Amino acid sequence: MGPRGLRVRAVIERYFGVVALVLALLVVVGGGVAYGAHAGPDERAETTTERVTTWNSTGQFSHEATVVEDTRVFDAGETLANRTQYFQRIAPTLEGAFVYDYAASNGSITANASMTLVMRSVTEDGTEQWRVSETLDRTNRTLAPGDPLRLSFEQNVTAVETELQEIRSELGTTAGTAETVFEARLRLDGTRNGEPVETTRSYRLPFTIEDGLYRVNDTGPVVNEGERTIREERTVPITVGPVRSYGGPLVAVLGLGGLVGLAVGRRQDWFDVGEREREYLAYRSDRREFDEWITEVKRPADRLADADARIETASLAGLVDLAIDTDRRVLETPDERYLVFENDVVYRYEPPQLPRDGGDPLEETDGPIGDGHVDQSGLLGRLGDSADDEHDSSDVGPGASETNGQGMESDADDGTQETDDDGTQDTKK
Repeated sequence: MGPRGLRVRAVIERYFGVVALVLALLVVVGGGVAYGAHAGPDERAETTTERVTTWNSTGQFSHEATVVEDTRVFDAGETLANRTQYFQRIAPTLEGAFVYDYAASNGSITANASMTLVMRSVTEDGTEQWRVSETLDRTNRTLAPGDPLRLSFEQNVTAVETELQEIRSELGTTAGTAETVFEARLRLDGTRNGEPVETTRSYRLPFTIEDGLYRVNDTGPVVNEGERTIREERTVPITVGPVRSYGGPLVAVLGLGGLVGLAVGRRQDWFDVGEREREYLAYRSDRREFDEWITEVKRPADRLADADARIETASLAGLVDLAIDTDRRVLETPDERYLVFENDVVYRYEPPQLPRDGGDPLEETDGPIGDGHVDQSGLLGRLGDSADDEHDSSDVGPGASETNGQGMESDADDGTQETDDDGTQDTKK
């Protein structure tokens, strides 16, 4: 099993209870969703709220002007209706009407209505300076739903312009803005759909006079409505989406399968992590944490061969601490050995390795795993091979010592060989 699988086993072993609880929750939640989707009621009662219009009323102006003399574009007697502007010289009289009606299930309303021509002057901030009004039509009727009320008006616009000029002349000023408007006012009393009505409504048709034209600002029909809220309870079918239909059972099956896997794995010791594996995980954690202090290099054989002392550290973190204290870099060789050189001393760390698949995690393995003892002489021989190979045999004079590939020294004279505690071998005469 690779490092990733080992980390998964270590996490499961450490948080076995938490993982089991999460899987159990998945079973419960998935089962509850599945039950609600497939075994719950098919219908549910719900209350709907709807706002409905119970009545409406409409007030609308219509207007027209009759041409009084022939021109090349208009004939005398021709009627110009519902235009935004009229020609004051050829059609000086504006005629029109206002119609009000309402729709309801039942009702009886008394309407006291009047049509008035209003002339006034206002300042820029809307303050009224003066006002003159003239009643053009009046009526008082009782209206049933669908029974319209009509008011009419007829006004010579040239006469209105003349009157405005006379008023301003009398006041001695033209300050302010002159406004002219046809205003229909209705006082309504009665009942509508069984509810009492007591209100006043005002409808306006403004017009302005300038440059031989008078412009009518008709905004169209004015509609008022009455609404009522209706609440209704009804039974509607319950629609279950694919997420609830299939997602709930799937989550429950996954949770149940995970629990079974946990139980079997616990019984078969699948999640047990041995001491060597823990050491390996600790090493990998240190390797990731101290990556910025480590530099990958080729095998530094010459430096190893020339070192007077070699010291092993118990962990990669310890070697990194030593490198920081001595202002050195940690060097990583191609075979994953970590070295720090300081003068003639080499500090090194050899990481643990994962046991072979199927082996006992505590079983002694070849190389640096074993029982913690490192065969330094063999290691130095392997790390120093390339350095020793570079020595030219021609440099070895009579009586000089020569190093072989196993780190052994021999004298030209007969002598004995001796192995030091640090794994190196010296020759004694």
